[in-house]
Amino acid sequence: MVLKLRLGRWRCHNDQCMRKTFVERLPSIVAPFARRTSRVAELVRLFCHAAGGRVSERLLARLAMGVSDNTILRHLKNYVRKVGDAQPIRIVGIDDWCWRRGDSYGTIIVDLERRKVVEVQPKRSMEETAKWLRQHPEVEIVSRDRCGLYAQGVRDGAPQAKQVADRFHLLQNLREAIEQQMTDLGQFAGRSLLPAEVGDLNPAPRQARRETRKSAFDRVQALHLAGKSSRHIAAQTGTGWSTVVKWIRSGCLPDRRPAALTPSSPSYFQEFLLRQWEAGNRLGRHLFHDLKHRSYTGSLSHLHRLLAKWRHPDREEEIKVAIPAEESRALDPATGWQISPLVAGALCMKPSKMLTPAQAVKVSALKEASPSFVIMRQLAMRFRGILRGADPDKLDQWLDDAQSSGVSSIERFARVLRRDIDAVKNAITEPWSNGQAEGQINRLKTLKRAMYGRAGVELLRARLLPLP
Repeated sequence: MVLKLRLGRWRCHNDQCMRKTFVERLPSIVAPFARRTSRVAELVRLFCHAAGGRVSERLLARLAMGVSDNTILRHLKNYVRKVGDAQPIRIVGIDDWCWRRGDSYGTIIVDLERRKVVEVQPKRSMEETAKWLRQHPEVEIVSRDRCGLYAQGVRDGAPQAKQVADRFHLLQNLREAIEQQMTDLGQFAGRSLLPAEVGDLNPAPRQARRETRKSAFDRVQALHLAGKSSRHIAAQTGTGWSTVVKWIRSGCLPDRRPAALTPSSPSYFQEFLLRQWEAGNRLGRHLFHDLKHRSYTGSLSHLHRLLAKWRHPDREEEIKVAIPAEESRALDPATGWQISPLVAGALCMKPSKMLTPAQAVKVSALKEASPSFVIMRQLAMRFRGILRGADPDKLDQWLDDAQSSGVSSIERFARVLRRDIDAVKNAITEPWSNGQAEGQINRLKTLKRAMYGRAGVELLRARLLPLP
């Protein structure tokens, strides 16, 4: 169909005006310089938003509206770029999504009240998050995961907003800590788990490495006394020839030389940190940002481990409460195979009423073989009850009990939890969570994979944002 419109042409008698003539506008029918009516353009946008470019091209051709896939995508992107959301945004959820797993990530922001996406960013950046929040000063509550970048971005961009840690991620982090502990116990089952040195945070692996090195040294010395050559000893023990020669010449096991300090270690900046510490600047994340400007390439957790020794110097003189000295591998009575740490972590987090008979048998086997599993399960059940309750004051007692439990992974989890204590307590009292954001991320991944190489951030944003 071809529409021929008879319109009036107007002339401007103002000599200062650059446009001398103009044609009457019909905004409800067609836009200026447009090749199709507003109604057809709206249909094109709706098809593109729902089905994408190639599929919309085929469907529109069957409806006698021949439009190429590039034009369809361009229509949608231009329209979303011009139209904004005028409604205020009070409660948002922030989460990351992956361009490439383990390599690059983006950020998605969801309006939790209206259950819709309001922003898609190509990077997981503290600066971009803070910039968006400054443009929306009406935000009152921000739900997020345990990512420190988003926590700092919210503090910078929306200091008035209340941060809420996602309850699912809290339970997931606890389960991962239990899995790590069960992995360590499986590797060193039957060995003493007493601290290797006073104040060690994870003593069992360090003690095992020392024992392995000491046994290798004793074997080298025994073969040397038996008259074997250094080449023969190196081939038989698997130790390097130069190491064998060094051990034979010294006659005693030398201490390991500390590695050279690099900008990835906070000890590299120890003089600067000591000056800041004496000046009263003792907040870990503030010192972390100061070190970043001085080319520090390490992590915040690495810095916290150094600062922990300065905050609690008396801990080095204390003997930690050790978990029971002997741990054995838990075997599944049904199969006779060892219960994996992944299964043990999942069962440790599951209440007794939800266990199947086969799972209950595995839990009993884990309790008999590993006394530390009993401690972790008790703490896990208490933590689930606290998150489902409405009393955040119980969390402080739980953190104290976790840090004195003697289970290194649980103690580490409790220490990290204290750094974000306000957001964790808000998760107990507030009903909001990141469930909506996780669902929108699943939708984003579906669109990204369906669009293949055309899935740029602008097109993803255009298809994720709802059309007005």
